[in-house]
Amino acid sequence: MQDSAHSAFRLAEKHFKNRAHKDSFPSLRQWQRSLLDLSRPAAEEHDELWQAGWWCPDHDGTPPSSARRSKKTKAKDKGHRPEQARIDLTSVELPDGKVGYVVADGCILIPGYLSKEEQLAYALESLAEYTLPPNPLSLSTHYDLPQQGLFDLLVNDPESLILPKHMTIGSEGAVSESPTSQPKNRVLNDTEPASVIGYDEIVARNKSWKGDAPSEKLGCKRVEQLYKEIRWANLGWVYQWSTKSYDFSRETPIPFPKPLADLCSSAVAAIPWQQVFDPVKDPQSANYGWESWPDDYRPDTGIVNFYQLNDTLMAHVDRAELDPVRPLVSLSLGHAAIFLLGSDSRDDTPRPIILRSGDMLIMSGRGRQAYHGIPRILEGSLPLHLKAAEGDSLAMATAKRWLSSARININARQVFPPGFVRPTSHTTE
Repeated sequence: MQDSAHSAFRLAEKHFKNRAHKDSFPSLRQWQRSLLDLSRPAAEEHDELWQAGWWCPDHDGTPPSSARRSKKTKAKDKGHRPEQARIDLTSVELPDGKVGYVVADGCILIPGYLSKEEQLAYALESLAEYTLPPNPLSLSTHYDLPQQGLFDLLVNDPESLILPKHMTIGSEGAVSESPTSQPKNRVLNDTEPASVIGYDEIVARNKSWKGDAPSEKLGCKRVEQLYKEIRWANLGWVYQWSTKSYDFSRETPIPFPKPLADLCSSAVAAIPWQQVFDPVKDPQSANYGWESWPDDYRPDTGIVNFYQLNDTLMAHVDRAELDPVRPLVSLSLGHAAIFLLGSDSRDDTPRPIILRSGDMLIMSGRGRQAYHGIPRILEGSLPLHLKAAEGDSLAMATAKRWLSSARININARQVFPPGFVRPTSHTTE
């Protein structure tokens, strides 16, 4: 019987977030009828999740109390992975031979889209390049970050200290009581869609926003410690977390990385969208304009999410783009994660999807209004090619050391619909 105090989505989040028992993982088997794990290795023994014990049958019941646990060290039964059923999924073939699966309305999962070499390259790019100024970071409000970037110091001088801004801006600088960057359990509240509010109203609402004040409660931190506290980096148009809208005060956005834009545009162009949208199930799909996406989809904003193993991202819908149906392209790197994908209501039970390193998920159309979140990073799931190896450069070795307890998600979007012209009176020099 469903707990009436919580929505179906919240109950799923609580299940996968559960860390009440130190030696036990939340059960995957209890969700196996709807769980998707489309990029898992064919052989069970080559699967990092199986090796880490995620399919151990001990997780399927109530874990024993510490008083009843055996004191003898005993190897756990890893159990057996259930068969992965795909019978309810529409598959689409891409020109390069890759296969995508329609996992929800307008949502296509392409397992292993990135090669091992591309995963390494984008992981290093995310840590070393996407965190460079002028790209805002979750730490930017509160710390005096070096112009050469934190990653350069992480590689060459990880013990160096970074000062909080309240120690460098002087007594006249405004300070806040506590940090305003996202907490470990990132909770994103519902907001009005930008497509409904409109550009002019967004600009008007943001005129009074002068930026968040740095916290006065923070102290100096070593680079190695601080780097683990990065939660996001912003690419392209700047998303303001406080107002949950984009900052349109600039005449042009911060340049979006071209290789990443090309990758996302190519992926969108490769999808046979006529096989994705069913006009019977989704009559509105005729108005999405998907026919032009292969030619005019070009991401100009994005967020790089950095997760430590205990981090989560709670159920939310991305509503800040003026075109509410254009594709959002998401890439996974590092540890695998449970991704919950629901509908436009939290009351509907979401589908858990295991996203592994190299997977691409494209959300479009009605799927852009679906609640989604990350309730769990799966411990022990880092693939071998992302672990330390002989011959790694110092930068790559540093990136891999960070990834040993982390996950990266890169997501890219397009803010404006094609042909949209911004009023010049709203921009500033």
